[in-house]
Amino acid sequence: MENENRVDEYLQRIELNRPNNISDEEYLIQLHIGHLTHIPFETFDLIDLKELNIELDYIFERLVRQKRGGVCYQMNGLFAFILQNFNYKVQLIPCGVYWNDKDDYFDDYSHLAICVTLKNGEQFLCDVGFSMDSLTPLFFRKDCIQYATNGFYRLTKMNDQLYYKLEQGYLKKDVQFPLSSTFQTSIVDIDPECISWRNSYRFRINFAEKSTKLEDFQSTCPYIVHSPDVFLNHYTVCHLHTCQPTIGVGAYAISGKEYCEWIYKDGHMIRTLTPLSTDESELKQLLKEKFNLIIERKIELVN
Repeated sequence: MENENRVDEYLQRIELNRPNNISDEEYLIQLHIGHLTHIPFETFDLIDLKELNIELDYIFERLVRQKRGGVCYQMNGLFAFILQNFNYKVQLIPCGVYWNDKDDYFDDYSHLAICVTLKNGEQFLCDVGFSMDSLTPLFFRKDCIQYATNGFYRLTKMNDQLYYKLEQGYLKKDVQFPLSSTFQTSIVDIDPECISWRNSYRFRINFAEKSTKLEDFQSTCPYIVHSPDVFLNHYTVCHLHTCQPTIGVGAYAISGKEYCEWIYKDGHMIRTLTPLSTDESELKQLLKEKFNLIIERKIELVN
C-alpha cells in the first residue's frame, strides 16, 4: 500500500494519470517525458552541501515531496522504482561518462541508465538523469540512427568489443531532413555524416549478466562529490526539458553563470545564452518560474 501511495504522489508530481487503455510502450513514453519536463537535473546541493544521498527514501522525499531535482543516481533510481511498480522489467546499467578532456571514459559506475523490457520483449534504453537526455525512450538497438524528438542518437559496439557507446547529435547547419513530429522515437534512414555527433557514455555489452542494484553505486558517491575531475561538483547545472504546444520541444538550463534556452526544431538545435544577474532574489525567481524549484537557503552560481 505504501508503494501505491508513493506512485500516486509521483504521478501528481509529473502531472500524469494512471494508464487507461493504452499500451505499456505508450505509457513508458508518457512517464519518460513527464519526468524530464517536471523534475530538473540540478547540482546545487552537490556543490554547496557536498551531499549525494542515493537511498530511495531520501530520493523520494527530495524529488517528489520537496519538489527538488537531482543527479543521475537519484533521477534514474526514482524512475526505476516507479517503473517496477508498474510491472516493467527493469535492469540498471552502470555507465562510464565520456571524459572530453582526456578523450576517454570515467569509471563504469559514474553514471546510471536503465534497460526496460516490455511484455512483448521489446527493449528500451531509458535515461532521465543525464541532463542532455533523449526526450523519449530509445530502442535498445545498435547500429541504427534514432530520432527521439530532441535529437539523434546511436548505439554502437566499440572497437574493444566489450562496450556499447551512446552518441547524441544534431543535423549539421545546412542539412535538411524530413522528420516525424510525434512524441515517439523513430529509426531514421539518414547518412550519419549529416549529423554532428558527440559521445555521451559507454556501458558493458554483458551488463545484463549482473543484477545491479541502486546501492551498488554508493561507493562511487564520494568520488562524484569530491573529485576535481567531476565537473558536477564545481559547476552549476540546472536543466529541465520543455514539451509544450506554445514553447515546443526544448529545454531551460542554468550552466555555470549563464541562463540557456534550447529549441529543437527539424533536427537542429538552437541555443540562446544570457548572463545571469548576481542578485540572489532574481536567481531564485528564475528557479521558481522556469524550473519550479524553491530553495530557501543561500545559493551561489559556480562557473
